[in-house]
Amino acid sequence: MNDIPTLPERDLPPGRHRLLKEHLMREIRQADEVRRPDAETAEEPRRAWLRPAVAGPALAAALALAVVGGLAVTGADDGDGLRVGPDGTATYAFAPRVNGDTEDNAPEVLGRIATVAEKSSASSAAEWKGGGGIRDDQYVYIHSKVAFESQVNGGPPKLDPLHRREVWLSVDGSRNGLLREPGRPDNKVQPLDPEPAQGKPGYDRSTSYRHLQSLPTDPGAMRKWIYTTVERTRDPERSLDQDAFVLVGDLIRESLMPPKVSVALYRAAAEIPGVVVVPDAVDAAGRHGVAVARVDSGRSAIREELIFNQQTGEYLGERSVALKDGDGHKAGQVTGTAAILDRAVVDKLDQRPQ
Repeated sequence: MNDIPTLPERDLPPGRHRLLKEHLMREIRQADEVRRPDAETAEEPRRAWLRPAVAGPALAAALALAVVGGLAVTGADDGDGLRVGPDGTATYAFAPRVNGDTEDNAPEVLGRIATVAEKSSASSAAEWKGGGGIRDDQYVYIHSKVAFESQVNGGPPKLDPLHRREVWLSVDGSRNGLLREPGRPDNKVQPLDPEPAQGKPGYDRSTSYRHLQSLPTDPGAMRKWIYTTVERTRDPERSLDQDAFVLVGDLIRESLMPPKVSVALYRAAAEIPGVVVVPDAVDAAGRHGVAVARVDSGRSAIREELIFNQQTGEYLGERSVALKDGDGHKAGQVTGTAAILDRAVVDKLDQRPQ
């Protein structure tokens, strides 16, 4: 990995429609339904664009082809979500220089991340995890650490305690998956619906491994596919470019991304207008990295970030950050955070990698 270049050191609005039908985020946005009015601890979830890392997740081929196992969960503070590091740097719960901490070099940063993926793309996904290929009857397993904002009894919005999240997703999308999120108040365990079948509505947004394998590997063709896909179902009150960035995030959170597809996706994302770089972003595990982000100008006070390791380019996780005081927030307050801790292919539902 010594020949891999080092990356520079240096809103997707609330209430967005679900882009992946019944896929992983339903449990975040629907299972956090407000409890009965007579319940003492009624929770009113904050509807934010950021969703547990799938999602989706992971584009650097190093991450797409290898299990991200044994990552240390260090540096994070499970407190009230408002503390700043002793030197004023970012923490998993606060971005102290928000609105003055971005750079306009997204094409360079995403280009270097794509280069990392390209260097790994010679290793076929069929060789991943010891050979034998990835079979349709297997499951993609993703283990993450997450926290999302909620309100209790009409109080101020507050970042919930960091907790573990595990999902199992059918490789070909045809079978039920499973969610385990024991840190949630309801100790959430929930079957996940199969992905839409080919030719059915929603299939083009599927993050099953087999569907991702079918996506373009040429950056120009990938960009055209992204914009064609979002044009069919986009929010007419939000910009097409914003929806394109949303789709990129949806594809990389809780998923296993084929390396050649990841190369094309990163290079296509670099061409989306308005994408900026946050040189110091922190994921839910307290790991510092570089983020690419976009804000729907004039419509949102939340900045959504996809965070990558600066040296290896691997996808770490994401966070959403309030850009201004108001609506119960302070500028710089994190409203949602996630970190990918492990990713693997396993033979059975509810099986963990060895």
